[in-house]
Order: sequence, then structure tokens, then C-alpha cells
Amino acid sequence: MNSEQCSSRSRAQFSRDWKDGVEITAEGKTTAEFSNHYNAKSNTCFYLLTVSSPGTRKKMLFDINGGELYGEFQGVADIDLPKPPMPKACRVESFYCASEREWHVLIEPYMED
Repeated sequence: MNSEQCSSRSRAQFSRDWKDGVEITAEGKTTAEFSNHYNAKSNTCFYLLTVSSPGTRKKMLFDINGGELYGEFQGVADIDLPKPPMPKACRVESFYCASEREWHVLIEPYMED
């Protein structure tokens, strides 16, 4: 696999799961977006899915090929709060975190070379 194949496979996965990235539910509008990164060192295509709905945000980091979930964040949608409440879920592999900012620090090695 290479960077181009990673991008293409990620886009196809997102389209299958989310079509245009917007879903209207009784609770309001839910939006989804994705990014991907081919990590040459590990020969892995990482797929980062972000789903936002009223008041919450969920992020999941997958290996697009094996489907393995590397990390997950679920918490309040506003990371700009001075002290956001503890997230419901915040981990990357065996590391746990206490905020969305910490989660982003933990996923950096996967999303860059």
C-alpha cells in the first residue's frame, strides 16, 4: 500500500459509512468527517473518523486494512472550554487520556512520519 491507495481506500470507506457526512436525527444534525495518513514506517493506513452531534464529539482511529481500532475519544464537542468535563472515553492503544488535546498528542505518531 502507498499514500495514494490509503487515501482512496479511506474515501471509499467514508462514503460507504457516511455518504455525504451529514445525518439528521431527532436529536439534531450529526456530521462526520475523516482524514487519513499512510505511515510508511509501519506500512499502515490510518483512518481518523470524527463524528459530531449536538454537544458531543467522537473520534476513532483505525487501521483501514485490518479494521483494528487504535484509539477512541468521546466527549464534549467544545475543546475551547477552559476546563472541559472528563471525556467518556479517551484512549490510544494502552494509553489513557483526560482530554481531547491529550488524545491528539497520543495519535500524532500514527498520523505523521
